[in-house]
Amino acid sequence: MDVQGGVFRFEQAISGFPQRVREVLQALPDSVKSSVCEVRLRVDQPLMLTCPGQNWFVDAFSRLSNIPRGCLCVTPQDISDAVVAMCSYSVHSHENEMKNGFISLKGGHRAGICGTAVLTDGKISALREITSVNLRIARDIPGAADEVVRRAFRENTGGVLIAGPPSSGKTTILRDLARQLSGGKAGRYVKVAVIDERCELGAVCEGIPQNNMGPCCDILSGYPKGEGILMAVRTLSPQVIICDEIGGGEDVDSMLDGLRCGVRMVVTAHAGSLEELLGKRQITRLLVEGAFSRIVLLGGADEPGRVEEMIRVEDLRYENGRFVAYRPILFHDGNLHGLEYVGADSQT
Repeated sequence: MDVQGGVFRFEQAISGFPQRVREVLQALPDSVKSSVCEVRLRVDQPLMLTCPGQNWFVDAFSRLSNIPRGCLCVTPQDISDAVVAMCSYSVHSHENEMKNGFISLKGGHRAGICGTAVLTDGKISALREITSVNLRIARDIPGAADEVVRRAFRENTGGVLIAGPPSSGKTTILRDLARQLSGGKAGRYVKVAVIDERCELGAVCEGIPQNNMGPCCDILSGYPKGEGILMAVRTLSPQVIICDEIGGGEDVDSMLDGLRCGVRMVVTAHAGSLEELLGKRQITRLLVEGAFSRIVLLGGADEPGRVEEMIRVEDLRYENGRFVAYRPILFHDGNLHGLEYVGADSQT
């Protein structure tokens, strides 16, 4: 583990916190700083850290505890000061991000925010009375995508869908995958276009990517995924397009347009299991259209970036309007016993 690199990213991420909170966090041991995934501020609740496999509360003397009693209590003023500072003292310029529940920070870090929604014509137009901030520390881990490159890109296969629950390392793997493909690690230099809607992958700041994405990577920073995909196809002649958290129908339509132009897609999706993933309508639509040849399932937040399973889409079956899988059931001696059905009972 690159402890010093992890410490730098931690301290970079918390630089917008109010002084009293920041000083407590800066006094933590380097071993803790380098492993923290999230820092959570909640109004009138204790300061909390999330590390792989464990949540910790922090007291005023920078000591960690697994119980909240006696720990540093976050005030409404702390929350207000943190949000204003993370917006570079121009909240108005971040209104569009904030109504979508986040603030993008220098270095690829992201602060999720929670408050009271202001509705206009039934849609969220702003947030007020912010009650919590979840600062996610962006980790740049060279080699995180080694297994994905080896198993999905050394051969001339199709697109790749990376799925996992929150905090399972999807974005970290995407970032390293872009760097490896662009840097020739798949046996050739690949032209990569990254649609960095939330400025987490390349983390472009003042025109300069904060993360190394390799020599053959173009970064469309801040573009909505659908528009970014179409822009990349029309103007950048990419061989691979990478984007995080594929969403609704517009994103899917743009992906399919890209596929029809001969571009491979690498995207992520939230899912805690193969069953959950196969139960999503938009994923089913993409699978039907041949968008992916491999599905990469990641483990949980306890071990971010761990590839739990890689599935060949050709091994799935399309039955009654949905994809299902059949996994082998083995006796303890390794002999085949039968096949186990894997699939969603209903789509969401």
